[in-house]
This record gives sequence, C-alpha cells and structure tokens, in this order.
Amino acid sequence: MKNVLIILLGLFVFSNVNAQDLPIDKDTKLITYTEVVDQAGSADELYKKAYRWFFSYYKNPHNVVKESANNKIVAHPRFKILNPKNKKGVATMGGIVTYSFTVVFKDGRYKYKITNIQWKQTSKYPIERWNDKAAKSYKEEYAFYLEQVNSEINKVLSEMKASISKSSEKESDNW
Repeated sequence: MKNVLIILLGLFVFSNVNAQDLPIDKDTKLITYTEVVDQAGSADELYKKAYRWFFSYYKNPHNVVKESANNKIVAHPRFKILNPKNKKGVATMGGIVTYSFTVVFKDGRYKYKITNIQWKQTSKYPIERWNDKAAKSYKEEYAFYLEQVNSEINKVLSEMKASISKSSEKESDNW
C-alpha cells in the first residue's frame, strides 16, 4: 500500500507540466516562448534597458550575449536542472539546459523569442523529447525537468520585462 501511495504521489508531482502547458510553435514544433510587448520608449532606449538587464542578470554576460547591435540582442544562456529528491531528501544535478534568447526592438515595442531549448549532452538533445512518453528512453523525471525549465524561463522573462518597463531615472544636476 505504501508503494502505491508513493507511485501516485510521484505521478502527481511529475504531471504538473505537460505538453499542453508549454508553448509549442505550430511550424517548428519546438517549445518556444515568444511575445511582442508594447512598451513606451524608442527602440534605442528599450535596447539599452534590455542590454543593461542582460549584463546585470547573467553571471557571465560576455559568454551569454553573442550579438548586441542594431537594436537586437542574441544570447545563449544556460542553467542547471535538478533530479527529484532521492530517499535521503537530496536533489542531485540533472544536467545543464541551454537555449537561444533573441530580443529585437522597435519604437514603442519589443519582441522576445526563446527557443532551441536543449539538454546539454554529448550530442544535441532537444527537450521536446521529454514530452514523448511513448519513447523507450522516456524517464519519469523528464516531467520534473520540464517543470523546472518552464519555471526558470518564466522567471527570466518576468524579470526582463520588469526591468525594461522601469522608467529611466535621470541623473540629478543638483549635486
């Protein structure tokens, strides 16, 4: 009976994020986060705010930001994912996830796109494979990984949007 409860609990925990909850591009079939955000300001002002955010948010921005010119920022960030906690309550490292993050700016708006989300392995391992429960290689922890990816990317996007939406503080001439 105890094993049945553990299995049911595991299924509940691992089923929190599924394919319907993730934004999947209709054309590429890749998990893709994209949005056009209306924001007051010139393309140049919005670009500068986002550029400052990238360089304050990421620990090693010079390795993350690959292109930043002509009102466009292209980055390739990464983050760690964890395995579910073991019997001793310890969550070990599940790997590194990398992704492409592009932001382009126009007067009064910007568009971001996060796609090509990969589990860093010897060869490319798109995380869309984690959704294929019929695959022989499917593991229960993949749902847990998807939940972490979704949470991390939504956190990144939320913080970037908040940073860009802040009004620029003008330096005072009264010093």
